[in-house]
Amino acid sequence: MPELPEVEEVRRSLEPHLLNVPIAAVRVHRRSFVCVGCSKITGLAGHKMVRTHRHGKKLFLIADDGQTLHLHLGMSGRVDVVPHDSPVRKHTHVVLELANGIDVRSCDPRRFGGIWFYRTYEQAHAAQLARGLGIDALELTPAHLRHWCKTRGFLKARLLSQRDVAGLGNIYVDEALWAARLHPLQRLHRLKGEMIEQLVQEVLAVLQRSINVGGTTLRDYRNVSDQPGAFVRELKVYGRGNEPCRRCGTTLKSATIAGRTTVFCPSCQKRH
Repeated sequence: MPELPEVEEVRRSLEPHLLNVPIAAVRVHRRSFVCVGCSKITGLAGHKMVRTHRHGKKLFLIADDGQTLHLHLGMSGRVDVVPHDSPVRKHTHVVLELANGIDVRSCDPRRFGGIWFYRTYEQAHAAQLARGLGIDALELTPAHLRHWCKTRGFLKARLLSQRDVAGLGNIYVDEALWAARLHPLQRLHRLKGEMIEQLVQEVLAVLQRSINVGGTTLRDYRNVSDQPGAFVRELKVYGRGNEPCRRCGTTLKSATIAGRTTVFCPSCQKRH
């Protein structure tokens, strides 16, 4: 599933093609893919997208009159920017036809993602906050996690929940926990202040390193120009179960934690 760096790369690579170009038409090939506002989405024709915004894994496209599309890429979603006469990829569900002959196409073979239409950005943002999303991970500070000292639960599960910090998924949680030397089953209320500070530092660092190289492509993910992310070459633990730890040489352990395959170093990442 695309996580924060991948969605950020989609946002950045989409902007030069989309912003301030009139939308000539909106074509919906699969109505069920537009989860909210399917009957209204065609009203974007004649308008321009003037800005984008990302919160966690959520991408927002905002038009000149405030109309807003919220895109969620799900497990296998992608956004393609191609000439209008290009062959339509299978599983293309929604197309924004731009007046300059370019199409912005939303594709999703597994359809775990979707598009939501809102009359204003404020409505779109409020709808997402109502789902309990925490602070965007790139804005995270130790103060946002201060309440963990009175919180029951386990570290990895809490980070994946999006309740305290939005945008982290399995890849970057595993990578950040390894960098911070924290066990994925560390109990939240036993974390000391310096451990939380180190975790926040490593979360920000791993996300920024991934953003700098276009994110992580394991299978499906591509940016709007069909370019893969290169961070897969820098992964320290994710997908490396039973291989040597790149810090101490201990064999990395793979286990199912919080319903996800989790890789960690049993030597470097101790529970406290």
